[in-house]
Amino acid sequence: MTRPEPADDRAMPPPTDPWATINRPVPTVFLGNTDPTAVAGPLDRTVHLSGANPTVPAAHQDASAPTVRAPGEIRFGPGVPAPATTAPQWPSAAPAKRPRWRRAVSVLSSLLTLALVVVVGLYVWQQLRPLVVESATVAVPEPAGNRCDVTVDVVATVQTNGRGGTIRYQWFRSDAAPGAVLTEQVGSGQRTATLTLRWTFSGVGTTTERATVNIVEPSPVQATTPVTYRCEGR
Repeated sequence: MTRPEPADDRAMPPPTDPWATINRPVPTVFLGNTDPTAVAGPLDRTVHLSGANPTVPAAHQDASAPTVRAPGEIRFGPGVPAPATTAPQWPSAAPAKRPRWRRAVSVLSSLLTLALVVVVGLYVWQQLRPLVVESATVAVPEPAGNRCDVTVDVVATVQTNGRGGTIRYQWFRSDAAPGAVLTEQVGSGQRTATLTLRWTFSGVGTTTERATVNIVEPSPVQATTPVTYRCEGR
């Protein structure tokens, strides 16, 4: 027969909570200068604010509503606009001045260009102008003197404007009918044309005749000179 074990009246201690021995600090948030304290405990989520209704359950607050704070307070949370930032104003650079020598070169270049345009314009104008006879003179370079049966040259010098073209002319002799119309070709840039009449005298005696050059084209011009012949005898 087995004897029963005596009963142990000592009660077993409850299991020890390892987190109970840790002193956890109460999280406290300080906002502003009026000491609004928000106590966030494990079970009691109540926000204490100063004013007529200091206690508002956090569960009934609208998270989307913006919060208005007094000046000097820190604003955060959803719905609070970010502060505007202003870009720095950079000083504008003053326009650089052109050196004096560059301005002088620019003025000189403009003057040279203007002079070149004038020269080219005058050249083109002269090239486009028609041939014009400006004047004419007639002379006997070697007079007959006291000679018999002699031929003298009567020379007409015609001044033109330098354009190329054709001169049409004829000689008038005081002892004969008008001569045939002749032509003389002048080149561009040639301002002087020489027209020659060969006049032959014969016999004994003295006479003074006249020779006239008549320019027909490009413009009508006339010039006259006396021609003297003297033969006293053979």
